[in-house]
Amino acid sequence: MVPVTLPPAFFLPGEHADTFVATALTRGPWHNGLQHGGPPTALLARALSRAGDHADDFALVRMTVDLLRPVPIGPVHLAVQPIRLGREVQRWSAVLTVGDRVCIEAVGLRMRQVPVDMPAPPPIAPWPDPETLSRYQLGFFKNPVGYHNAVDMRVAVGAWGTTPIGMWARPLVPLIAGLRRTPLESLVILADAQSGMGIPTDPLRTTFVNPDLTIILERAPREGWLGFDIRSAGGPLGSGLSQSALRDQHGAVGRSAQTLLLRPRLPD
Repeated sequence: MVPVTLPPAFFLPGEHADTFVATALTRGPWHNGLQHGGPPTALLARALSRAGDHADDFALVRMTVDLLRPVPIGPVHLAVQPIRLGREVQRWSAVLTVGDRVCIEAVGLRMRQVPVDMPAPPPIAPWPDPETLSRYQLGFFKNPVGYHNAVDMRVAVGAWGTTPIGMWARPLVPLIAGLRRTPLESLVILADAQSGMGIPTDPLRTTFVNPDLTIILERAPREGWLGFDIRSAGGPLGSGLSQSALRDQHGAVGRSAQTLLLRPRLPD
């Protein structure tokens, strides 16, 4: 078998500061020419967290995403603008386009960071050290090169193919070639895959596409492994919900949720 050379990152920098070129590592499971939702959504999270003056004084605490149409693998463009900029709370919008077509819209809620004396949060149930667990390879991708090559996922609680399930995960490559990937970007890259880690149905028989994603944070995630305590379920009329309690190796981080469109998988 000829060795496959993988790209260095999910995206390469484009000709301008607000353009990027998706690599094959963004490829999703349902179509060889389309991106997984995680990497392009992480581009929007990056933009929302950095926009405007004094961005370092604020933290992105909620992100609501509408995935309006599939994103082709290739060049993408980002645009960010304020919705309302208060002294303590800011709202920003971000849009990802391909050509003249809007593919993803997101709204970010940012709060000014001020030290507050708070009691320690309640502990969460411990999970095994991810370094002691075997890597799980997502097996329902059509192409040998894609998103599944660029993430490391390990079952901590339960068994893959059922939920509830607890998964440790981490990206293996930068979001953008040559730039440091932040923990927030890592979390968003992975959060869109929670329904693929905790699947609601047999992926060889049924597709489960999420038209949205919401992430709410009680604190910023830290470097290292990120955990997803997932419950996914589908209804009898083709809709479902995947939701996670988020953690890192230091404790609870927040919540994420996706609504799901469930449909019979067509033959390849």
